[in-house]
Amino acid sequence: MKVLTLAEFGETNFLKCLEEFRNQNFSGDIRNKDWFSRLPEIYKTRFKEWFFLVNKTELIAFATIQEFYPKCYRLLTRTYYNPKYRRTHLHYNTSEKTPAIYLLEAQIAYLTDFDTIFISMQDLKRRNALIRLMKKINAKWQLHPEMVKTCGEDSSNCWQSVIYLGKDLELPGINISEWNIMNDKRLQ
Repeated sequence: MKVLTLAEFGETNFLKCLEEFRNQNFSGDIRNKDWFSRLPEIYKTRFKEWFFLVNKTELIAFATIQEFYPKCYRLLTRTYYNPKYRRTHLHYNTSEKTPAIYLLEAQIAYLTDFDTIFISMQDLKRRNALIRLMKKINAKWQLHPEMVKTCGEDSSNCWQSVIYLGKDLELPGINISEWNIMNDKRLQ
């Protein structure tokens, strides 16, 4: 397995994969289904660099880097695992190197100059996954104590759990109690 950048993987190949995933209509993609139509419009303009984990020529997973403000980058943005390579019924072994770890290592190596890097996941329930990831990457990452706003929409989905490395994030945050109240209202 190896990690390729967009130039190495090929834009045409990437767009073809997005089309194939859209046409597959995989049931596990319901939450991210709009990506496959939206990404071809924005993949060059909204993101710093794309990374592709491949096994020979088959795509295993992809993710991108998104710059939020100068020298502050979200890693593993738009992470997507090819359904053929997903584990749907078992957790990964805590010492096993997942596709996301391969992508993350390549993204960190790519970013030679940053003040802050972070990884975010929707929902409070995903904090445990971020804590496991912090332990797996064995670095000086920190779990942000609040839910952090990672997009401009007025949606509870934009308030995400975050781990970060480097300087404190200069993004809005709300405490978990406030997020729970907001999310409860959304669900009513």
